[in-house]
Amino acid sequence: MVASGGGEARAVVATLVEGFHARPPLRVWSLIVTIFGDVVAPRGGDIWAGSLQELLSLMRIDAAAVRAALSRLARDGWLDRAKVGRLSYYALSDEGRRAFGPALARVYRRHRAGGAPRLRLVVLPEGEERLALRDAALKSGYGALGPMVLVGTTESPPLGGPGAKGLVHLDATLASGSPRDLVARAFDLAPLAGRYHGFLRDFTPLAEALERGETLSDDAAVVARVLLIHAFRRLILRDPMLSDDLLPGDWPGDAARALTARLYALLRPASERWIAANGRGRDGDMPPAGQDEAARFSD
Repeated sequence: MVASGGGEARAVVATLVEGFHARPPLRVWSLIVTIFGDVVAPRGGDIWAGSLQELLSLMRIDAAAVRAALSRLARDGWLDRAKVGRLSYYALSDEGRRAFGPALARVYRRHRAGGAPRLRLVVLPEGEERLALRDAALKSGYGALGPMVLVGTTESPPLGGPGAKGLVHLDATLASGSPRDLVARAFDLAPLAGRYHGFLRDFTPLAEALERGETLSDDAAVVARVLLIHAFRRLILRDPMLSDDLLPGDWPGDAARALTARLYALLRPASERWIAANGRGRDGDMPPAGQDEAARFSD
């Protein structure tokens, strides 16, 4: 249960928690991935399962669901588990750290990358792995020209990991037609734009309340911070990161990024107090975050 704080701000946080529970399925494992990226990775990389349970209990997620999600992440190779006596500690696996690097860079960048990302075509391989690669690509911001051909940009995450075979990458230099036509055929941007607008509606009232001088308890601030980054992460990692000339003129992605940076800064002091007071790792209290964490959204 989120503790008391500023009136309107507290009500918005409660609404955010309600909204999270109102959109099934409740992917606790995905929320834990967000927490590892935002809280755990910058502080030594491991956390006691009890600290995760305490944090997630503030969002009305019970301990059994947390244990099941942690077991799934460990089974799928994202996390390593260590037992010290009766206590369990979790850390990102080597595979998890490799996957987190590019994702974290995209989530916490203050502005879109400089320059204009170039369009690229990806030809998928034949065989059983094609469907899995295609599904992963479409969830990572790629567009599709057909069952075998995808469209991404130089900002798109790589597909299939470093050992992927059979993928063909081509710069999309067009002999005829226009890049806009190619983008219109490959991408359906309207659903993502709608989700960005929903994000702005959900989180703008909290930023405005805090900027008017309202305060939140440390409990409520850490809950709001996790839900903010979780919601933004799920959007930005699906964003094709197209150049301005290929996006609609009213594209809401930049406004969502600016709001995330603004609200993150407002929530950071109180949420950091909660982490310092409640976060435990294998060596005791979780250490302070490094300089990289303090520089988030500053580029």
